Amino acid sequence: MPELPEVETARRIIEQRLVGASLVSIELRLLKLLRYSDLSDLSILVGHQLESARRRGKILVIDWSGDWSTLFHLKLSGQISIHVDRDRWHAGHPFPDPTGNYPQKSTHMTMTFTGGRLLHLSDLRQFGWIRLMPTSDVEAFLGRQRLGPEAVGPEAFTVDQMGSALARRSIPIKLALLDQSVVSGIGNIYVDEALHRARIHPMTPANQLPPGTFPQLLAAIRWAIDTGIEQGGAKIISNKAYPVDGFPEVHARKGEPCPVCGDTVIKIRVGQRGTYLCLTCQPEPTV
Repeated sequence: MPELPEVETARRIIEQRLVGASLVSIELRLLKLLRYSDLSDLSILVGHQLESARRRGKILVIDWSGDWSTLFHLKLSGQISIHVDRDRWHAGHPFPDPTGNYPQKSTHMTMTFTGGRLLHLSDLRQFGWIRLMPTSDVEAFLGRQRLGPEAVGPEAFTVDQMGSALARRSIPIKLALLDQSVVSGIGNIYVDEALHRARIHPMTPANQLPPGTFPQLLAAIRWAIDTGIEQGGAKIISNKAYPVDGFPEVHARKGEPCPVCGDTVIKIRVGQRGTYLCLTCQPEPTV
């Protein structure tokens, strides 16, 4: 994490709380967050109005007046926290503690807006990045990222697109779904949830899935992502799930009973990814 639901939650918070506000000041405390950006002076945004917040896969795009945009990728541990007077909203990684004082040790950027509104960007492991570019360049940049269709929304993955993409891949279905060129935005947590809901073992070769399972898998992906968005992101702290209304059902719940059959949730590795499943609901594929 953060994955699509967490990034979408951040986008919605920014859209609701900061659109229309002008940037008063910006403090960037970790310059390497701009390591991939051709432009490195974020102060050029001071005085500009935040006009919109959008998302492509896991990339958050904030558009400003004056043909400027900032792109954010939260990677493994990014967190966005918005403060308006005494109210707070946050999305992304659970650390730093959203109820604590800001800026915290891992808070690497603070934007101050008119009305005293604040945006804090924190990143415990410092893998995330920020890019500054003209808004007119954003679509071309996103096009170069080779992102597949979205997991949810008007431009979402279709059954036909799924069949075409998976037919070309003999790798495990979990790894195929984590490939951002296959479907954009879905990550480890939500792939586990979708495969459990669809009753598919994560090691099943992608090109061996019967076409009749595609609608079921597609519905399961949308359910997992939509549920995550409704909750503002799955609550996972130190690789342990803290379910809200039973979600997540299997991810980070090793040793707990499967909510469907009562068997024990196990953990395996698929590629390099920790993977949670129920062998009763998701039997191993036959060779």
